Amino acid sequence: MMQELDQELVNKYYTRGLEHSRKGELELAIENYTRAIKLKPDYAEAYYNRAGAYLRLGERGKAKSDIVTARDLGMSDIIALDEILRDHDRAWKTLGNI
Repeated sequence: MMQELDQELVNKYYTRGLEHSRKGELELAIENYTRAIKLKPDYAEAYYNRAGAYLRLGERGKAKSDIVTARDLGMSDIIALDEILRDHDRAWKTLGNI
């Protein structure tokens, strides 16, 4: 029962992180990803998404550390790099339309 509750909280924080990230509320996204990671230290996707938020804030050292952790936890470098490149491509296209 306690384990199910912890997993519910992990999912709740991770989902909140995604929502805040989509809205550009990067500090709140990082806060929620961090809470998910504290409850589930092997959550590669939370590290990966937190890295993306750090990168968008210009905190490259923290982003790199989280990407390495996500990779060490099993997230493929190719998948992570592909995701980052797609995110940047979308950002450049959006900026080009402003």
